[in-house]
Amino acid sequence: MIRLLFICSLFASSCTESNKKNEEVGATTIHANNTSNQAQVAPTKPADSIMVDIQEKINQAFVQSLMTHKNDALLTLDTQLKELYKVKKQGLIIYWQAYLKFYTAVFYLQEKNKKMSEDEIVNGIYFLKNIKERNAEEYTLLAMLQGFSIQFKNREAVFISADMAENLKHAFSLDPDNIRTCYVFANNDFYTPVKYGGGKQAEKYLLKAVSLPTQKIKNNYLPSWGKEESYELLIRIYIKKGNLESAKKYYKQGLSEFPKSYIINQLAPELVGK
Repeated sequence: MIRLLFICSLFASSCTESNKKNEEVGATTIHANNTSNQAQVAPTKPADSIMVDIQEKINQAFVQSLMTHKNDALLTLDTQLKELYKVKKQGLIIYWQAYLKFYTAVFYLQEKNKKMSEDEIVNGIYFLKNIKERNAEEYTLLAMLQGFSIQFKNREAVFISADMAENLKHAFSLDPDNIRTCYVFANNDFYTPVKYGGGKQAEKYLLKAVSLPTQKIKNNYLPSWGKEESYELLIRIYIKKGNLESAKKYYKQGLSEFPKSYIINQLAPELVGK
């Protein structure tokens, strides 16, 4: 399950750092072929402006909502994406609608409104499940949302976990080197209790994740999350194991790529002087 602690720590990091701007603009839809997840790039139009740096816009709307304890910024983006989808009918828009639902669910959980949080995550899952031919990114995001949903459906945890595993399997089959798939798989493994087979593969997949680029196609319409989070979790694993040499190595490496990262910098007290 994706940790609420990590998600909320984005509040602090997002206040001080924006994502790097990508060099190419224009992908408005993504389709998976039999072996990989590839972007089809179309010209940018004024009506698509909401999609430029959409990941950062969602992150900032989340931060603003946490600061004000109001969901106005999130609702504004939700409305804009709905209107764009009416015109475009593209899978990439659905992806970002679901991503937005995830952050909206976290917001409501922080506001101690579990019912609204559950409703938002269920809606996000519904969006993704209604994509007929999902690509690796969509399978991965679906698995992440399902992991978050388990807290509301404890009695269904076994079935949801099985569905998550199947979705990640599909994602890997479409794109074995997808950084976000590696991260979500590793995160799920790390937080799965040992008695249920967890904790055996997280390190392997996180090492792979930090070796991969945030995007295969540089484009600010497409997702780029996952690498900073992978560094943070990998460092935590090495600290937990008492392998401080490796923890320090990836701490330095992570900061070289994400120098203002809150989630990596917050681990310093566990490493400095040791």
